[in-house]
Amino acid sequence: MEEHHRDDGFEATFVVSTPRAEAWKRLVEARPASDALTPPDAGQWWIPGVEGAADELEVVPEQRLRARKASFPCLGTEIVVTMEDADTGTRITFAQFGFGPGFEEQRPWLESGWWAIRADLFLYFERGVVGARHLRPWGGIGCGVAETPAGLTVTDVQPGGCAEQAGVQAGDLILTIAGSPVLTVRDLSVVVRGPLRTGSEVKIRHVRDGEILSGTGTM
Repeated sequence: MEEHHRDDGFEATFVVSTPRAEAWKRLVEARPASDALTPPDAGQWWIPGVEGAADELEVVPEQRLRARKASFPCLGTEIVVTMEDADTGTRITFAQFGFGPGFEEQRPWLESGWWAIRADLFLYFERGVVGARHLRPWGGIGCGVAETPAGLTVTDVQPGGCAEQAGVQAGDLILTIAGSPVLTVRDLSVVVRGPLRTGSEVKIRHVRDGEILSGTGTM
């Protein structure tokens, strides 16, 4: 799978063993992974991986779909899916862009979701299975973080939240959450989208002024 840098979004290219006609058919027939999701209206497409409805902008059958996301999150972003024959099946390029102002600041958080989206896309076009891993709900530890060379540094702490209960302060560096090493936003997203849920008791190890501290809070 090839990843292409975009200033305003994400783009990936991958090759699946599925013939192009069948891959396009899977795109046409894509439907919500859950009854809790609102199905697409007439003139809309359901975008696999992203798991959301999008308004049709341009269609070249078996070659290209261009659409605009019509639901949250990422409402209004443009999605382009292109397909071409490859020696072993179909080369698919998927792009989502147009996130607007503040994208660079939000890139680490959006990118953590993008990893699941692109994996689910490959799974769907390769095996016809809807993974829906992007839909896993996020929990929260009650603080903002920023990626730094040493790991995740706390930018702010929400009053009464898990982090404050654990004694975390702005400027601290997080080492582990519930025993899991956390160095990036992606690491954090795996922890809070996995076994930790509202009501979970969580131990946080963190660094302040050259000292390693630890405390426990409830999500």
